[in-house]
Amino acid sequence: FKRTMTLMQSKTEQGFSILELLIAITVTLIVMSAATTLLATSLRTRTRENKRSEALADAQRALSMMSREIGNSGYGLNGNGIAAGDSGSASIRVRADLNNNSILAEADEDVRYVFQSNNRTIVRYSPLPAGNPTTTVMAYDVTFMQLTYFDANAVAITDSSQYRNAERVRVEISVELPATGGIPASIVGLVSDVALRNAPNTLEQF
Repeated sequence: FKRTMTLMQSKTEQGFSILELLIAITVTLIVMSAATTLLATSLRTRTRENKRSEALADAQRALSMMSREIGNSGYGLNGNGIAAGDSGSASIRVRADLNNNSILAEADEDVRYVFQSNNRTIVRYSPLPAGNPTTTVMAYDVTFMQLTYFDANAVAITDSSQYRNAERVRVEISVELPATGGIPASIVGLVSDVALRNAPNTLEQF
């Protein structure tokens, strides 16, 4: 009887078979792989969504700042403040005596915006204060930037030497938003028409 009990106890205490362990491990790996894939997909989607939002927000901030500084161009100066030699369809340099002290010495009194097509960025450059110039990247993933200058009759100015007669500047920006979550990649366009507050005929025209 004692021997029979020992055999029954030994048989009862047997663990999983090799086949059962392999099946359990395989199922566990499949579940973990599916969960990891789902998590990775969610993280990639979130990263792309964040990139879309950041690209659009950067472009909007850049356009807003450009509009404000272009609008103030020429304040305290004789003329609209546009530096024709450093301005064109993909860049603009504006000046303003913001503290009205007859000296251009502050960082925000002389600024230039440039579209760098090679790295798809809009860069803000200020040579002031003297000896301490600053360069700031304002927006990324910009595929296009176009500046158009208009005179008092709303006619586009094509000769840069006539930028001094500009009353209004139109800034057009295109931003590339990557595909995400079933949403295909897209290009979003932003436009700002800026009246130069200090141009000769501004008060009569706007």
